[in-house]
Amino acid sequence: MTTPPDLPSIVASAAGQRDLQPRNDLHEPGWMFWELRTLNRHRVVGLVNPYRQFADAHDLEAEIRGVVSRNFKRSWWRGMAYGVVADVAAISLGPDDLKTLVDVRENSGGDLQWVILVASHARGALGVHTWIEAYLSPVYRGTLQALAATGYAIASVRREKDGLMKFLTGVANVNATLRSLGTQTEAFPEFRNPP
Repeated sequence: MTTPPDLPSIVASAAGQRDLQPRNDLHEPGWMFWELRTLNRHRVVGLVNPYRQFADAHDLEAEIRGVVSRNFKRSWWRGMAYGVVADVAAISLGPDDLKTLVDVRENSGGDLQWVILVASHARGALGVHTWIEAYLSPVYRGTLQALAATGYAIASVRREKDGLMKFLTGVANVNATLRSLGTQTEAFPEFRNPP
């Protein structure tokens, strides 16, 4: 029987690569946290141990968002984003179930950018990441790569943009293209200040 990897050490190592520090002062049963808080950035990585089985994706989401909101406050001037590794007895959720958990745009309670389920007995991990590359993305990849290096079967999926984000990023792309071609005309030139 192979000894499972030390999941807290794997997550701590990946989080440390992005300057997140352990939060040993928080006493949330079954949870460990790493945090980075600066003037304009607030990032958190959480690890939940299998103190109970999650019935479905909504149960897992309620647990994650509830624990994060109790322990970390989002400021109006500084958004908060986080990722979570869940050590579970068995991976009973599929990729489509996990996709419903992560945010595709700003969330008033903080943006859940990624989730990884790890089943030590089955030696497998399933992760889902939001569509955008973000500050915590290397922690996601580093955790999965470390698990793969210890022989875990890894599956990773991405949650794509929703309709609103597809529209907004499409408009931004068109504007950038027009500016680079020099063909964009000024909107409402009659309101321009005289030279």
